[in-house]
Amino acid sequence: MLPEVFECPNCQRQFVVELVESASDRSVYCPQCKHYLGEKDLHFVLLSEIEELTERLRFERDRLEKDEAVYTMTDCDAELRTYGTEIHKVVSILRKTLADLDALKSTYR
Repeated sequence: MLPEVFECPNCQRQFVVELVESASDRSVYCPQCKHYLGEKDLHFVLLSEIEELTERLRFERDRLEKDEAVYTMTDCDAELRTYGTEIHKVVSILRKTLADLDALKSTYR
């Protein structure tokens, strides 16, 4: 998980804020001008990471499903035909992973 990057609207300084480590450490202030910028929200960060990962995995799953359809139904090299017949294993793993991520995402809402 990546730390959050903030930019102060007063002094335009960008700085990195580490994730929440304790309940008392949630407020974010500019280190230069001490302007209050908001609260750290671990659930928001986790949801954002899960949504980004889900989007990338869905893209790959869709791409591989199309590959599977093309290479199993067309006349092609034996190598590509084997790829087409084995790709369902990867697609199955991606489907299970996406379901697990959706379940995890619902726990952080």
